Amino acid sequence: MTQPDGHADLAHPARGRGWRLAVALAMAACCAAAGWGAYAIALQRYVATRAEEAGQRTTFYAQNLRSTLARYESLPRLAALEHVLHVALLEGAQAGDATMRRAANAYLKEVQAATDLAAAHLINTTGLTIAASNWDLPTSFVGQNYAFRPYFAEAMREGLGRFYGVGNTTGETGYFVAAPVREDAKPIGVVVVKVNLDAFEASLSRSGDTVLLVDRHGVIFLSSVPEWKYRTLGTLSPEQQTALDATRQYAPHSLTPLDTQAGGVPFSADQPPQTVRVALPGKSASTLRVQYRPVGLLGWQVAVLIDPRDEQRTALVAGASAAFAMALVFSVFVALRLRTRRRDEQRRARAALREVQRDLEARIAQRTAELTSANTALASKVEALDAAQRILRETRDAAVQAGKLAVLGQMAAGITHELNQPLTALTTLSDNANQLAERGRIDEVRGNLTHISQLAERMGRIVSHIKAFSRKGARGDEARAAVSVDETIRQALMLVETRRRQVGVTVTAPPVQADLAVWANAVRLEQVLVNLIRNAIDAMAETSQPESAAVHVRVEPIENWVRITVRDFGPGIPPDVLPRLFEPFFTTKDDGLGLGLGLAISLAIIEDFGGRLVGQNADDGAGGAEFVIELERVVKPHA
Repeated sequence: MTQPDGHADLAHPARGRGWRLAVALAMAACCAAAGWGAYAIALQRYVATRAEEAGQRTTFYAQNLRSTLARYESLPRLAALEHVLHVALLEGAQAGDATMRRAANAYLKEVQAATDLAAAHLINTTGLTIAASNWDLPTSFVGQNYAFRPYFAEAMREGLGRFYGVGNTTGETGYFVAAPVREDAKPIGVVVVKVNLDAFEASLSRSGDTVLLVDRHGVIFLSSVPEWKYRTLGTLSPEQQTALDATRQYAPHSLTPLDTQAGGVPFSADQPPQTVRVALPGKSASTLRVQYRPVGLLGWQVAVLIDPRDEQRTALVAGASAAFAMALVFSVFVALRLRTRRRDEQRRARAALREVQRDLEARIAQRTAELTSANTALASKVEALDAAQRILRETRDAAVQAGKLAVLGQMAAGITHELNQPLTALTTLSDNANQLAERGRIDEVRGNLTHISQLAERMGRIVSHIKAFSRKGARGDEARAAVSVDETIRQALMLVETRRRQVGVTVTAPPVQADLAVWANAVRLEQVLVNLIRNAIDAMAETSQPESAAVHVRVEPIENWVRITVRDFGPGIPPDVLPRLFEPFFTTKDDGLGLGLGLAISLAIIEDFGGRLVGQNADDGAGGAEFVIELERVVKPHA
């Protein structure tokens, strides 16, 4: 688009990009709004559905428990009509009471067996048990006084007593129903039946729901989660604790709050907590909703716990689906819009092309004459272009040749540097061999010749490795293998031994465990160590008393890595040299004593192994510098 003055309207592309960005942001906002709206609606619906389902299940559990308890309500009243029990209570301590009590024991045992009770027993007006269905067991109720139990007082006073708790004698929980035995409308004792609710509790565990039975104090006495039994939904008030202690309802269990974050809030049967923060088995702690239904005449409530995270996950899926659907609609709309725009652009392009063709046909005749006259000028331009291309090719060839010469120069310098150390060792071994031969120490001569042969082979490997290093392309692990750290350090120390003696420096290398190995290449790692140790020795040569100092080589295994540190006590590294430490051809040594490639090549070798090489001044106050190598440790699999 151009303006009337012929200049391009540079603001138009920016306006187009801004419009497209605004449209994209609006679409994204619509998708987010659709997703959020769907999430909120779905969450509300799922919460209501789950609440309704939980309410139905809670009602079912409450009705099931009511029917279970109702089956035993009339049983103690019927048993209280038995003549044997009347006689046993009336005879008291008379001579014939033992016979009647045995008859009472037998009758109660028959009642217990016929009705699948946990136990049945007969109590006199003082609360003393005089007959029981378990009279012949170690846990017999006979002789036990249960006047402290609420069911005894309620039966004597109101005609029927109910109670749930832990058996004071057996330690087994149960539901107790008691009815008075009357003589002339006056209570002379109480018949008690104990109902075991283990089967009902087992059905709760199989239901798949998190179900609790809570008494009027907020104590969980039955639960589908065994770990929550005898926990409380709140902190017991002093009055509640006193009442429980007086009846020994749950002794000897300690009653601790289930919801630790609601500590200090007493449980109220009228307004029980609607939420509780607790961790379900296998899940993290979360705030759960609680649905209640009253059951029985003891202030019990059936509670079903609902994990809202399930509803949130389902609602998130619905929200994500809505956002995705909205994004799909927008994508289809944009695709159709782009397709229509492309068709319009193609139609306009074809019309413009036809216009251009007509214009070209009109100008062909005019241009033919002009082209004929321009051929001569074009020919001269072609010749000039050929000359420029020839100059360009010559310049390019010269640049390539210069690059080749630079690479060859770098390789030659590297080979000279890396072979200088083995050659020094060869010279030392050769001189020693001559002296040993003159002294007739042939075995040692053979040893030196063996070392010379090994060094010659190593020089060949060094040349091969430097050649491979100089032409390497992509990094790979083909050259890596398990390399013994101890062996490599010993070989490197042997190669620098001549220089060490010349300077008079002590090189310390504590023993390394024999099986410690790193992923590297033995020859190339040895090159790096030789270079670092030799540099450390050269640094010590600059001190006033090199023979009184030492170079330390330290090895530290650190988890899956091995750290090798070469430390000297020389003058250290000047601050202006540190940034250029590993720069090729940079050296602080005098001319002829170094090419400035040693550290650069060492860094490249260590990085090729996948490791790190760092040079720095020591920070322990003793002066000097240290170079640290970190390589991956070879971890042997356990047998």
